[in-house]
Order: sequence, then C-alpha cells, then structure tokens
Amino acid sequence: MEGATQELLQILSSAPPTPTGTAAQSSPPHNLNPIALLHYNLERLRESGDERYLFLRCLLELLSGGGSSGTSNISVDEEERLLYHCIAGIRHTTLHQWDYRTQSYKCCLRDFLFAVGLGMLDNDYHRGNTNGNFGGAGNGNRSRGPLPKSVTMACLSCAASMWKRGWTTDHNNNDSINGDGPHQSSLLEKDDGQSYLESIMTSLLPSMIQFKGDRSMELLFEYLDRRISDAFHASAVVDMPQRYKLQHEATMSATFVKLLVGEFAALGVGGGYEQSPEFHRLCHRIFEFGSGGGDDVVEGQWCGLDAAMRTSMTALASLAKQILDNGGTSPKDEELGSCIIDVATDVLSWEFGASGRDPSAVSRRNHQNDAGGGAGLLLRPPRKWRDVLINPEFMGAMFRVYMAVRTSPSSSSNERGRMAHRLRQLLLQLSSVTGNAIFDDEREQGAYASFLMEGCLNVLESILEDQRLLQQQQQGELSMYLEQLGDEIVDLVAMLSRLTANFKVHILSQLSSFHRYLSALRAVGEWLLDSSLVECQRVEGDVESMEGADWRNDAIAQILHCSDAMAGDYWLASDAGGQEAMDVLRALSSILAPLYGRYCRVRSRISCLEEHYLAREGGTDLDEIREEISASGLNEEMSSAASLGRLNVLASMSTLSEMFQQCMPRLLSLFEGAGMGGDMTPDMAVILEEARILLLFVGHLLTDDCVGETPSIPESIVNACRPSRGVETSESCASSIVTLIGALQSVAEAQATKVAAYPADPRLSPLLAKTLLWFFCRWAPAYILPTSDEYSDTTGGGILSTYSKPEIAQPVISFCSTLCLVYFCHWPQEKEVQDECTSLLLALAKKGAFVRGLMVNSPSFEKIAALHSVCGSLRHNASQQELSSAMTTAMGADLSIDVVMGYHRLPYAERARVLTCLVVACSEMHCEKSIVMLNSCLRAVEAPFSTLVQALLNKQVRSDDANAQESACLFILLYGGIVLASEMSEPERIPHFITPSLPHLSGLMTYYAEDLTICEGLLRLFRDYAEQYIAMMTREQSIELFTASATLLRHYSERHCKNRVIHKRSEVEEEFDEEQKYNDVLCAIQLLIHLGTKDFTVVCNMSTSSFNGVETGQITDVIFFGLQQVLPLMTQGLLQFPTLCQYYFSLVGFMVETYPEKLCGLPFDLFNSLLESLLFGMSHSDALVAKSSLQGLASLAREHLRSQALLPHLSTKADIFDNCSYRLMKEVVFQPIIWDRLEPAGMAFLPLAAIDFQKFIGLVNVVSQQLGCGEKQRRLHTAFEELIKPDMLSKVAAEGREGRFVRLQFKNAFNVFVRDVHSFLVMR
Repeated sequence: MEGATQELLQILSSAPPTPTGTAAQSSPPHNLNPIALLHYNLERLRESGDERYLFLRCLLELLSGGGSSGTSNISVDEEERLLYHCIAGIRHTTLHQWDYRTQSYKCCLRDFLFAVGLGMLDNDYHRGNTNGNFGGAGNGNRSRGPLPKSVTMACLSCAASMWKRGWTTDHNNNDSINGDGPHQSSLLEKDDGQSYLESIMTSLLPSMIQFKGDRSMELLFEYLDRRISDAFHASAVVDMPQRYKLQHEATMSATFVKLLVGEFAALGVGGGYEQSPEFHRLCHRIFEFGSGGGDDVVEGQWCGLDAAMRTSMTALASLAKQILDNGGTSPKDEELGSCIIDVATDVLSWEFGASGRDPSAVSRRNHQNDAGGGAGLLLRPPRKWRDVLINPEFMGAMFRVYMAVRTSPSSSSNERGRMAHRLRQLLLQLSSVTGNAIFDDEREQGAYASFLMEGCLNVLESILEDQRLLQQQQQGELSMYLEQLGDEIVDLVAMLSRLTANFKVHILSQLSSFHRYLSALRAVGEWLLDSSLVECQRVEGDVESMEGADWRNDAIAQILHCSDAMAGDYWLASDAGGQEAMDVLRALSSILAPLYGRYCRVRSRISCLEEHYLAREGGTDLDEIREEISASGLNEEMSSAASLGRLNVLASMSTLSEMFQQCMPRLLSLFEGAGMGGDMTPDMAVILEEARILLLFVGHLLTDDCVGETPSIPESIVNACRPSRGVETSESCASSIVTLIGALQSVAEAQATKVAAYPADPRLSPLLAKTLLWFFCRWAPAYILPTSDEYSDTTGGGILSTYSKPEIAQPVISFCSTLCLVYFCHWPQEKEVQDECTSLLLALAKKGAFVRGLMVNSPSFEKIAALHSVCGSLRHNASQQELSSAMTTAMGADLSIDVVMGYHRLPYAERARVLTCLVVACSEMHCEKSIVMLNSCLRAVEAPFSTLVQALLNKQVRSDDANAQESACLFILLYGGIVLASEMSEPERIPHFITPSLPHLSGLMTYYAEDLTICEGLLRLFRDYAEQYIAMMTREQSIELFTASATLLRHYSERHCKNRVIHKRSEVEEEFDEEQKYNDVLCAIQLLIHLGTKDFTVVCNMSTSSFNGVETGQITDVIFFGLQQVLPLMTQGLLQFPTLCQYYFSLVGFMVETYPEKLCGLPFDLFNSLLESLLFGMSHSDALVAKSSLQGLASLAREHLRSQALLPHLSTKADIFDNCSYRLMKEVVFQPIIWDRLEPAGMAFLPLAAIDFQKFIGLVNVVSQQLGCGEKQRRLHTAFEELIKPDMLSKVAAEGREGRFVRLQFKNAFNVFVRDVHSFLVMR
C-alpha cells in the first residue's frame, strides 16, 4: 500500500509515451502544459481500467494520513485536488468494470465512500481508531483535519452512483450487489486483491455501516432517517463538538438523499454508467414504483421515491418545529434546513410515469414543455402522497417557518436569504400540485389553494407595510431594503401566478381571500411601478443604470400574466359562469383593473425619460437585433396589460383619453412649428415618444393581432359597449372610443398635412407615422362594417353599430386612403412607413365587397390608382417630360406634377405592393368603376412591357442597355405584385391576364440569363404564380405555364447551375445573409415542386379535339431536368441552410418515391450526388428531412430489386448498397436519433438487406466486430436473426396484399429490434 500516492503522482506528471504506427495519428502533442498533461494522464489511467487499483490505494493512503517521504511536500490544495480526482477515477473504473468486481468489494467500497462523505472518518480519527500504523499512519506524518467539502461531496456522489448501478438486477447479467445469492456474472469476477482492499477499508473505518441483504435499500433510508432526526435532538447534547458533529452528519445525509434522487431522476442523461437507456428507464421505474417496476404495482410496496418523500417530509416537520420553537435559525440550522428543503423540492419535481413512455414520446414531450412553458410546470404526484401534501397543518407550518426564517436575527443575511429562497421554491412547487389523484373535488382544491394564497398574501402585505415605513427613512436604506427583497417579491408573485394558472378563477373566486388577493396584486403592482419611476428619475432616464430594474420588470410581468390569465379564463369569457361570473368580473373591474391606469402613466413617463436621455446624450440607436427583441418584449407586455385594461374598458378609455388630451396640444403645437427650421431637441423627442407610446396603448387595448385571421373587435370591447350592460355605461364606452379615434385621426391628419408641405422637417416623425398606420391597420378592418354574426352579441348594438353604416364608414376609408396617398408621394423612401401603408390598404381591401366599394369611391384611392397608371411602369431616371407626357393618359384624376414626381420615387418593390392593393380593391365585377380602374392598372403594366419585349426582339434596344435592364426588373416586380393579388374577387382573371405574357417573361431569360437578380426575380414570379393559381388554371393555361417554365429553367441552368461554385461561410452571424445569396436555387426548387403536383399533371395531360395535352412524362422530364441542374449545387455546405435543405429534400423525396426508375437512369456522377445527399439527409436533425431521405433511399432499393435498374452504376461503384446499409446502421439505426424516424428507417432497411443478403450478413459481422465485447456481438447477431427471415426477403419487392403484409410484419419486428439493440449498444 505504501507509496501509492507517489506512484500516482509520478504517472500523472510523466510525459505520454511516443506512439508508433497508426496510433501516432491520435496521440497527444508533447508540448502540453502541466494542467493539460495532468488531465490527459488521468483520462488515460481511467480508460485503462486502473488494474492495480491505484486510485483507491492512493485515496486510502491519503485518508489514513500516511504516505512516503515523497508526498510530504504536497500542499493542502494539491492534496484536495488529488483526493477529488482519485474518487472520480474510482467511480469511473468501478462503473465501467462493474461485472469484474466482487459483490463484497462493491458493497464495501460503496459503504466506505458513503461513510467518508458523511464525515465518519473524522469521528473515528478523533476517537483514535486508526488501528496501529496502517500504511505508515501514525508514524509522524502530518495530522489531517476534516475533509474538504469538495471531497466529501465527491464521495457521496460516487456512493449514490453505485447505489443506482446496483439498485436493481443488471440488464446484461442479472448481477445485483444487494443480494447475497448466486449471480450470472460470478464467472467474470476475480479477486485480484479486492479482498485485501476490503480489509483495509474496514480497518480504516471500523464504524462503517454496511448495508447488505434483501432489505439493504430500506436499511439505507432507515439509517438516513435516524441520522437526520438525531440532529433535531442535538439540543440535549451538552458537548458542542458532538452537537456540531450530529448536525454535520445530518446535513450530509440530506445531501446524499438529494444526490440519490437526482441520480435516479436522470432519465435522459446517463452520467458515465456505460449502460443502455433501458437501464436508466428501469432504474427510474423501480425507484418510483418498487420492485414491480410499475407493471404490477402492489399497494404498500416499498419504493425509493416514497422513502425519499417520507424522509424529506419527516425532516421538514422536525425542522419546522425546531425553527418555530426557537423563533429563528442558526447558521448550522440553515445549512441543514436548506439541504432538507432541497430534497423535498427535488422529490416533488419528479417526472412521474416518464420511465414508462416510449423514448420518442418522451423527447416530444420534453420539446413541447420547453416550447409551451406552462404545460410543463404543473405537478401530478401519486395518490399515496395525498395525505401529506394536502395536510392543512403542513401548509400552515411551511409559511410560519418561512416568516420565521426571513425575520430571523440570529444568522447572516446571506445564509438566511438562501434558506428563504429554497423555502419559496418549495412553496412554488406546492403551488403547482394538481390532478385528480390528489384532489377529489373542487372543495379540496379550494382549501389547498386557500392555504397557499393566504400565506403568500401575508408575506406580501408584510413587505408592503415595511416599505411604507421605510419610505420615511433615508433613500439609501430603502434602496438597500428593496435590493434584498427583489428575488423574494418575484418568487411570491410567481407563486400567485402559478396558483391562478393551476386552480383557475372559478375556484379562486370562491375563497374568502379572493378580494384580498386582487387588492394585493394591485398594491404590489402600483408599488413596483412607482418605485421603477422613482429610480428612473434618479438616473435621469439612463435605464441601463437603473438599480433593480430586472427584478421589478420580472415581477410586473408576472402580475400582468396573472391578470391576463384571469381575464382570459373561459369560465368568465363564456356564459357558463352565470351570475357568479358576473360578480367576479365586477370584482376584477373594481379592484384590479385600476392598475392599468397606473401602468400606462408610469410606462409612458419612463419611456419619455429614456427618450430625453438618449436625445440629450446623442446616444446611438440599438442594433437591429436588439431593437427587434426590445419591440417584441414591449408588444408582449402591452398585450398582457391590455387584458388588464379590458376588465374595465370605460375606466381604461378614460385614462388614455385624459393622457392623450394632455399630450395632444403639445404635439399639435410641435407640428405647427414645421417649416421654421431648427434641429430636433430632447423636449421635441419626448413629445413624439409620448404620443407613440399612447398609440401603442390604444392599439393593444382596442384591437387584437389578427394575422392570418378575420379581423374582429375584441369580445371584451363588444361586451363593454353592449346595451344590456346599461344604456348610460354602454353609450359612454362607445362614445369614448369614437372620441379617441377622432383625436387620433386629427393627429394623423395634422402630421400628414405638414409632411405634404415640409417632408424633411425633423419635427415630423416617420416612427410616429408608422405607429399611426399600424393602429389604423389593426383598427379599421375590425371596426368598419362589422358582421354581427361573428360575435356572441347578435343584437348588433353598441360598438357593432357605430361604424356599421356606409355613410359613416366612407369618411374613415377616405381618411385612410388619403393618409397613404400623402406618404406615398411625400415620404416614398421611408420603407417602414410604406410597408404600413400598403398593409393598411390591403387589410381594408380584404375586408369584403362593401369595403372595396367604399375604397373605389374614395377620391384619394382613385388618385392612387391614377398615379399608378401614370408612372407605375416608369423608371426612376425617367425625365420630367416623360412624366408630363404620361399624365395626359391619367384616368380622370386631378394630378399635379409634384405629386406624380413624389409617387414616381417609390421603390419598385413598394410599387408592386401598391399594385397588389389596387388589384384586390378594384376586383368587384358588379362595379363598373372598379372594372375601369382595374383594367387601367393592368394596362399600365401590360402595354409598356409588350413595348419592351418588341424592342428587344426587333433589336431596337440593346439587351445590355442599363435602362432596358432596369425596366425588366421593374416589370418582373409589377407582374409579381399582380400575382400576389390572389385574394381578389374572382381570382381566375389573373391567369387569364398573365398567361399571354408568360412566354415573354420566360423569354427575358434569353437576354438576361447572366443577371442573377433578374433570374431570381423571374423564378420567384413563376413560383408564386404556380403556388397561387395552379388549382384554378384551365388546361391551356397550365400547358402555357409548363412550357414557359421549361424554357425558364433551361436558360437558368445553363448560366447559373453548371459552373456555379457554392461557398459556405462558417460565421454564424453571416449565415442568414449567405443563404439569401442562394434564393434563386430555392425558388427553382419550389417551382419544380409546384410543377410536380398532381392537379397540375392531371390538367396538363388532358387533350381536346383542338388542343393536344402534355404527357405526364414530359412534365417529369422537365422536373428531372431541373433536378439534374440543381443536384451539383446541393453540397453538404449548402444543405446546412435549413430552408434550402427542407425544400430540396421535399422535392427529392417526392420524385424518388414517385419516379424511382428515372432517378436510377441518371448519369453516375449525378446519381452519386443524389445518393450522397440522401445519406446526408437521413441523419439530419430535422425529422421531415430525414423521413424524405429515408423514403427516397427505400424507393431506390425497391426499384433495383424490381428491375435491377442500378446495374450500370454498380459496375462503376460496386459498394453502393453496402455503403448505404452500413451508414444506415451506424448513423441512424444504432443512434438515439432513430426514434423520430423509426418507420421510414425500417422501410429503407428491409429492401437494402434484401438486395444481397450474404453481403448484408458480412456487414453485420463487420459492425459486430467493432463492438469488442463478445456478449454484445452474440446479442447483435441474435437480434438480426430474429429480425430478418430469408422467406421475408424474397417477398420485399412484391406488390399487392402480400407485399403490404410483409412490410407490416417487418415494421413491427424492426421496432422490437431497435429497442433490443439499443438496450446494449447505446450507452450512457
């Protein structure tokens, strides 16, 4: 034994040996620094298995205080690190060599480490139990004090891992370290000095408790219970060292329970056990249910989780009694208490039933919980825990303990704060308990929620009272107080939010403390808002310097989410609650809703202070990503706040109206100063920012985000204005909305008027204009001419009737059109403003026929149409004379040259979007004026485009002329704008208009094939046209599209596919920009997908007496031609881009599955590229990509089985299928990713095995030899023999019922095969 430490140190400090042969390729560099060399040698020794037990011998030598003279120079820190690495090495080697260790050795080592971790070694040393001079101990070596915590924790962690490894019968060899009977691994075990090491461990620690026999696990928890309970009787012990010893052992015992629960809870992470996922699921299941493993649960059966639950709850009860009896805590109590609370929290957090789920279902569930948030927060413990969890005495005691801990004067604030935080986390877990297994009825749910809510409210009210008293003190004392309370307030508010989400308003409203709860939410919210404003004023708007801003914002967000959950509760929103729900709504309206007014005022004021600071300091704007994140967070916060405001719409509208009345005079005065010169001042910026924030408040309160849905008035707004609520109230509410909308129109008009006169004046804000347009884009489509049958209020009164008449709606429509017209003509380069303008017009046009009729009758909208007719197709460099000449063709509108020149400056893309709006709005067939306007807009595109085409054909214009190229780009965009108008009335007219121009559009590729911008524009145009209208095209239109697309793709491929080089940058921040460079490839792939749809193929294939159809083969030829051109581009670098990858594999998977014979006939180089991409895709992280790839691979294999189509390629490369089979096994089947692609992998596996069964057997042998372990090789061969039967392979390519039966049979067998193989191949 003596000299083990010196030997280990010598090994760790030695340079690695110089490798020879193939091993030199993986050898480490010889210039490693000392730390890197140490870790390399440690890893090498661990991986070697430590056959001489050097780690354990060194540990025993150091613990005994012995060692040779060579170790006397080791410092205390070095000794600590060496001890830690020895324990880590023992864990690694023992778990990896488990089957080769004797039972008694494993038991002894496990219990020895457990005892050392508890601190029993120190006790034996104090008693003098060193048993002579073991290993040189007692011969004058330096004395050793208590072990460092890092070492004791490592010992306990290692012991916990060994308990898990031997908790149940080993999956491979049925070896259990807890039994004394015979076992299958006895032949593998060998003593090789293990009994000697056992004797040394026993000699070093004679007081060590050894847990043996069938009840070893029960004995372990009984021992832990005693150790923890002894600490709570330590007050009777007079000897202070003995008292501290008991408390320390109890703390470490609780820590061990926590570690043990954590080991068994680790379902998805192995932790270096080198065991299969089945082993971890089995351990999880047996720890939760007992030896029955959940399949046959016996009432009263012992299981580890229940034991941990009893241990934690018994310890919690003792802790609560001690703290309440003593009126506070000591530092030792807090350390022990924190560990006990951690155990209870971890036990409650257990994922019940997870071990019985399918692995793929577990991964999907985890992904949904991560994405969905709240659904994964609720806890559903078993029925047998009911008596403990819903015990009123227990709940009350926890809050009394919490109050005692947070006010305890006998310990440091840090220790007190940590224990209080752990108590809050436990209470938060208790707030999440739900399920029929725990609660029998709503009465029990209400009683349980009542205890938690009242306890939480007591603490919050205490905090509020303390801060009121401290407000009279110095500001510094108040700031320090608030800083200490930050985490506590966030946790308490989160607890109330969790209770609201868990028990719903219906149950909470029946509690006696419900009104108190609402009052507390409001009081805490107002206090947090006011304190935030005070802090912002202190730093003069520098929000980055605000103290406590993060926790205040988090707490306010929790309060808003809580109010949002109550306001949106189905029981309140529906009629199910009756009068009871109405009473709750009144309580929410009178108690909680006033918080909305305070929120609006404070939030507005803080934004103004921040804007003043930025304008004064000349601060730079945030970068684009941070601005987007900030705007997203603000929108989310205001949406939650809007739910709060809708609890009392009238009061909320009064607040916003009052704030707007205060802001509006200053804002209008600012606009009046436009044209007087000068720069933007901080005061001006504050006025504009205040107006913008108020607009956001109004927009979120009165409207919802209806992207992808029919715009509608929020139900709460409709209900607030419903006449049945009272004539006076409903009229006041509707009147306040109308008044505020009128004020907003006045502001928008005032700024637009000044923009028309002084567009460059700094007093005029594009951001304010964008916000105004954003508001009208959300408000106008919902409120103008609403359909009463879309609402529960069928009477049609209130706000539904306010804008329901055409004579009232017409001025609003005209106002919106005028606003857009001004910005089109005078701010044409403000992209965000233009985007909102076109969004507003398009939203109105989609509203329906009545609104479209009102738009056409608007003079401003008519002027927009006239402007498009005049200069929509004119280049930006067109002269004023060309503009004046075009004005003579204007359709009856009074246009000035200034207006025309302004509209002419619109970017081409914005002109295209305006054209989309015009086509949709002018699409009513029964309106003569609409038809005239539509035809005029379309002719403004068609006629000049025909002129350009003729000029190019007749060579009157050179194709490389800059003006011609610019015109081509413009017309492509304009035709794209027309194509996107598919939501117009009777959209079949678009294909009728587009079809004659398709040959000319595709013909542009003849002239501009070198210009990638024009190529991409044409591909996008054809893609959008096929996507939008392929279902409504006639046969002739479909054939024309097919012909034009074929020409387009041929010219595109000749210039941009054959010799193009793909570059893939590695920088993450450049990936998006890099992907944009290949949008043309993406558009080409999408176009090919649309051309391959069934509807298009069927329609094209029809023939008539006067018109021949297009054969399906011709269409597939074009698609495969396009695919051949794209294949060389789709390198693995380009396939890293998600969107390109998804569409590419969607196309390839469909075509390979539908027309495998054509792909088998591709030239070898192209076929090899296709096959490599399929092999790349089958292990892709995207399950859809993998499914498409595997289906394609299966189709190729089945086609070869059927027709031997790949024989020519096999003559070039004979191992095509061998490579596919090998990679399928290694990269998919034997990997954890298999679960979300199990079925397609099996359907690819079967035909690949059937192609050449003897070669496949050879591949299986190659794979099995790589496993090393003979037992694993045997099990793998057995699994393959059970999976693949020779008679099954002969029927793989069969059609009809027989083939389907074989595939179904193999599908079930493959599922069993994968589970079996993963049980011993996939190690964690």
